[in-house]
Formats: sequence, C-alpha cells, structure tokens
Amino acid sequence: MKKTILKEVTFCDCCGEETYVTQCLRCGAEHCYECRKKVGKDYTHSVYCSGSGDGYYCNICDHLLRKTKEDETHSAYVEIDNLGTERIKILKEIDTECKFAEIHLEQLQQELK
Repeated sequence: MKKTILKEVTFCDCCGEETYVTQCLRCGAEHCYECRKKVGKDYTHSVYCSGSGDGYYCNICDHLLRKTKEDETHSAYVEIDNLGTERIKILKEIDTECKFAEIHLEQLQQELK
C-alpha cells in the first residue's frame, strides 16, 4: 500500500543537516548538537545539573546580551553558569586542602612510630 504524507523536518541553519535542532532563545537560529558546540552556548537551569538545551543562545546573541544585559532570562543563565564555575573552583581548593591535611596527619603518625 502506498501513502502520500506531508512530513515536516528540521534542518540545522549552520551545516544544513536534517536532524533535531535547538533554537536560539533570542534570534531563533536553529542548530544541531554538533554545531551548537561550535556556534553557541548551552546554559543549564541549575548549578547542580547538566544541560538539556533549555538555555541555548547562538554566540552572536550571547555576546550581545552579555554586553547589553537587556534580557533578564539570559542574565539569570549567565549568573547560574558563573556560580557553577565558582563552585567547581571552590571544591578543587577544598580537595587540595584535604589532601594536604591527610598527608600532614600521615607524616605525624609516622614520626610517632
């Protein structure tokens, strides 16, 4: 049996591939997963989770919005991104201090023997 159907498909605005795309929240440009990594920025909605494509801006819009700060949603995404980076830095510092304290304790125990 043959059927004629109308099918809507999406194409990446960057590479032209027919695939799933994510849309820039400002200009509406649509990019596939691979192109998103090159021509855009994915923001997460929480410091403690990985991204789901819900906060995507192309690099042009991201740069413009960082300068103008005219979009409160974008500013919130940037703040969450900055806090996530700061959290990782602090955790690394704490890990370093823990290792130093453990080595120091080990040295003291060796001296007592």
